[in-house]
Amino acid sequence: MAGPQVEQLKVRAEEREHCTLLSLDGVLGHSTYAQLRDYMLKCAVEAPRALVVDLSNVTIATTSALSVFTTVWLRISDWPATPLLVATGSRHVELLRRTAIRRYVGVYGQVSEALANVERPAPRKRVARELPHAPSSPRAARLFVRETCAEWELADLLTNDAVQVASELVQNTVQHTFSEAVRLRLELRRGRLTVAVGDDSSIPVVLGDPGSPANFGRGLHVVAQLARTWGCVIDQAGGRKTVWAVL
Repeated sequence: MAGPQVEQLKVRAEEREHCTLLSLDGVLGHSTYAQLRDYMLKCAVEAPRALVVDLSNVTIATTSALSVFTTVWLRISDWPATPLLVATGSRHVELLRRTAIRRYVGVYGQVSEALANVERPAPRKRVARELPHAPSSPRAARLFVRETCAEWELADLLTNDAVQVASELVQNTVQHTFSEAVRLRLELRRGRLTVAVGDDSSIPVVLGDPGSPANFGRGLHVVAQLARTWGCVIDQAGGRKTVWAVL
């Protein structure tokens, strides 16, 4: 007697019109939910024009697995603010019409239709700097952020907040990871400034007890107070993470 069939899912990524197209082949179910979620988050962090998922060759084992698209949309809606669209193919049109994901995710019949409906992205400025894993890096981060904000002609209050957030995130990376380098990125779009710091640790950051004598996580309380929203994205495949804050 044969045992239960193991769900498998293959995901292929390619660039189409400055968007990342993910073509799925296999089964989308409870056992492949996390695989697809993590892969989508990894692609979204690279901030393509949009993330388009082609479902035409996939079998949907359970309707609840489609919530992966809502989950990912919630994680990326503030940063990196990458639009998420789904091409159902003829197999799943009626199924997706009955789900709630249409409230958050663009749902179209074909990939060509989805790509044609990707909105032109708002103008965005972006700069990045790689810093060494060294005690001097928080200071270097502060200087880099202040110079960039001056070049972008940002208000003093926003500049000061960004300088402090960058300093805290870089300091946290230097103190609590063994990453060889610290990746600092600044983005400005629609009046929102995002400070993102990446490292080579897959351990998520957490808010520590502000009353604790330990320093771990205390700087994140400063980030949480200053930011409109903040979060942490883990790249499960590459063992990396990015901590970001939107001001």
